[in-house]
Amino acid sequence: MNWASALALSATSILKSLGAIPMSDVFVAVTAPVSRPSRSRNLGVALAVVGLVIGGEYLFRHYVLFWLPIFGTLLVNDMLSLFLVYLILAVGLGLLMHVNWQHELVGIVQSLREGLTSWDFTLWVLALVLGVWALSMVDRLLWGNVELPMIISSHRSSTVLLAKLAPVLKVVSLILVNGLFVPIAEEYLWRGQVQVCLSRVVPIPIGIGLTAALFSLKHVLVDASLGRFLALIAFGVICGVVAQRASWRRSAALHVVANTIATVGGLVFGVA
Repeated sequence: MNWASALALSATSILKSLGAIPMSDVFVAVTAPVSRPSRSRNLGVALAVVGLVIGGEYLFRHYVLFWLPIFGTLLVNDMLSLFLVYLILAVGLGLLMHVNWQHELVGIVQSLREGLTSWDFTLWVLALVLGVWALSMVDRLLWGNVELPMIISSHRSSTVLLAKLAPVLKVVSLILVNGLFVPIAEEYLWRGQVQVCLSRVVPIPIGIGLTAALFSLKHVLVDASLGRFLALIAFGVICGVVAQRASWRRSAALHVVANTIATVGGLVFGVA
């Protein structure tokens, strides 16, 4: 069994043992009383998903990235590592939850189409972009110089493939992975699973806030940086509110738009 199969199997086994329940088609608030065993199970599922996401992304971005042949540049490898880990997590968890990904992707596309013609969605995009931009400056002022420990693989692949295509691969991988794929996978895992489970344990506003804080903490640990801590909490809260009001598919559409804008902007201005 290879490492990819092992990660998918461990994700499925852990969540199955915790009694994860398939997510309904529509994200709705749970208003009925929840029994203590059910609360414990939902908390366990939420923490298991958080642990798998943090551990999986750390493993792939700090170890698997360096084990693979270098496809043009390490940045491309980073995007490839992100794609692999979120593909394994989303597919593994999706199999456990009996998710019809064709149906979900159609829903995301529909949410994106509706959103792009909706002033409400446009306002959420503006709030997201402006809020993250403003709080990013606050983050830099508060702890921009704080360095956190990072453990990475000592092994480095000496094989370089497609070196001449490095600039093209960089643009394509950033847009497809960071702009499109990762936002969908993250929203399914964080707003579609973690937030749903936590909101069955604590009041919904607290569940949204806790999910946003854990989402930001994941970036702190994986990036070994506090440079976006407050900004990503705000990001998570906004996506959480959108998911609560509509569905995780709508927050995925919002996340896709925000990431694509940031990615294209970074490429245009040379900061990606």
